[in-house]
Amino acid sequence: VLELGSTSAVRAAVVHGNSPTVISRLAVAAEVAAGQLVEVDVPGLSVARQLRAVWPAGTALPSLARELLDDIRGPLCLRARRATREAASVSEPTTRGLDPAWVAEQIGAERATFDGFIGTGQIGRNARFSITGHEATSVVVKVPADDPGVRQIGFDQGLYPKECLFYREIVDLVEVRTPRPLAVDIDPAAVDFALILEDMAQSEAGDQFTEATDDELSLAVEQAARLHGPSWGAGHAALQELRGGDEGRTAMAGILEMFLPMCLDRLDGRLDDDTIPVLHRFVELASLWLHREIATEGLVHADFRPDNFLFGRTDDAPPLAVVDWQTLTIGASVSDVAYLLGAAIDPARRREVEHDQLATYRDLLAGYGVEYDAETCWAEYALAALHGIVVGITATIMATETERGNNLFALMLNRHARHAIDVDALDRLAALA
Repeated sequence: VLELGSTSAVRAAVVHGNSPTVISRLAVAAEVAAGQLVEVDVPGLSVARQLRAVWPAGTALPSLARELLDDIRGPLCLRARRATREAASVSEPTTRGLDPAWVAEQIGAERATFDGFIGTGQIGRNARFSITGHEATSVVVKVPADDPGVRQIGFDQGLYPKECLFYREIVDLVEVRTPRPLAVDIDPAAVDFALILEDMAQSEAGDQFTEATDDELSLAVEQAARLHGPSWGAGHAALQELRGGDEGRTAMAGILEMFLPMCLDRLDGRLDDDTIPVLHRFVELASLWLHREIATEGLVHADFRPDNFLFGRTDDAPPLAVVDWQTLTIGASVSDVAYLLGAAIDPARRREVEHDQLATYRDLLAGYGVEYDAETCWAEYALAALHGIVVGITATIMATETERGNNLFALMLNRHARHAIDVDALDRLAALA
């Protein structure tokens, strides 16, 4: 009997040897899918084990962790939580940003009139208000999701606080075009926030399901440089709150491992055959990716794709504005370009344009005094191709489930997995060990 100290070692020994083992099905899903290993049913064999959930005394579990425990404990707890959610969703949670009188007061207007919701947000909602007695004739107010669970996740994961921080303290430090903020209000205790923003009514939201044109890609790369150039090096004091520590990176590796089976279940039938092994291998290497060394840090929008762009449709509108700053972070800035090119266009077309777009990006950065040589840029771009997989897995589980959402996340994961294959991202990552 051979005794080894980790699941990875056991898996490797079986793949490259001729002995059987008993191991978690999840740990070898990629190898089974690839035909390297075969699952053998043993009648009468039971390898059940007892699991315990532990957390620091005196602390409350995040809502997602509570739901996980309910799922584990059994159908009765799951039904109870679903019933609680259904009851909670009958009435609108406290959302001050939907109160016309409150909106008018915040911006010093005579009157605000709710016109309806706009857009297809997964984590938040956008409402348009007509305004009288103010220089703005209309505004857009961004508020949390109506699902109490998603709202809580938005605060637990720092999504809503990050966007409020961007509009309060960071927007004036960069040159990226985004709706101008008129008021920012956040109340974590009430699980509520509201952003009153310039209404870019003469612009149209992009669509992930529609191929971005060459002009649209160029506009987006320009805005990426206008975000990254002024923040290159991430030295400004206002940016330090966005830094994640080693504890958060380690936690994210665990979240990805926990979320992947749930993601595969939700997107069953939508993912390409060669996508699933990429997802499994990446999650296995996720800790290495999350802790990798980055040549020069800067701001990263981290969800830089057409659904989060507003394209001008009149001469008076800006050609492109960037919205949804909930995932803002500090990291390899080129991640935004990799994410854009990986998600916004078909892989075949992406292979044709990515080198030219990266050259343009580097030229634009040079205008801010940034020296980013081609070799370093490509190496970081290749590893950054994996960022889309992180977003795809986590967003699938964290966002309110919709048919469009499931199709969107499947499209993203398929394209980002193909991107990772094309640039040898996983082999590059493994070589860092």
